[in-house]
Amino acid sequence: MAITTSGTTLTFNDATTQTTAPVNTNANVTSATAVAGTGISVTAVTTTGAATHTITNTGVTSVAAGTGISVSASTGGVTITNTSSASGTVTSVATGNGLSGGTITTSGTLTVACPTFNSVGSYCQVVWNNSSGGGATSGTNYSAGSGSQQFLAGGFVTSCVGVSGSNNLSGTWKWLGGNSLYANTAILGIACRVS
Repeated sequence: MAITTSGTTLTFNDATTQTTAPVNTNANVTSATAVAGTGISVTAVTTTGAATHTITNTGVTSVAAGTGISVSASTGGVTITNTSSASGTVTSVATGNGLSGGTITTSGTLTVACPTFNSVGSYCQVVWNNSSGGGATSGTNYSAGSGSQQFLAGGFVTSCVGVSGSNNLSGTWKWLGGNSLYANTAILGIACRVS
């Protein structure tokens, strides 16, 4: 059976008609309440009749890549990647006295090396000139020289009154300890150069 409509009138194929009641377009929905999720705001949260809501993204709207960073997109689902090869601010490591293997700018191995003679950080067997008495105190710094209470390398005891010989040390040395060689006027020991 074919049925046609015109306004509120239904017409059947036998030419009979039927009038229907007007449809209330607001009858089924009397109010609408919109709930905003994370990063979303909604205007006119509750309305009656025909609902009109404005939905706004209040969260992150775009992503920009800084130095050493890349992003897969500026909006939507974004993957952030660290593209920098550096993991810190050190650009090179140089080797001082007692170390070898440098200068390292990317990767490498530092090795303990024998220090240069008479350089800061080097050790030496020295003679302590104790002709004026008093001895040397372990852990105390003394200067290199040929005078009393100074360190001498290559020196030797000439008599009970002192130490003589050529000195090939310079700078300041830390006395680590030693033993008396002759009548407490000369003490043979170990020292480390500190400056």
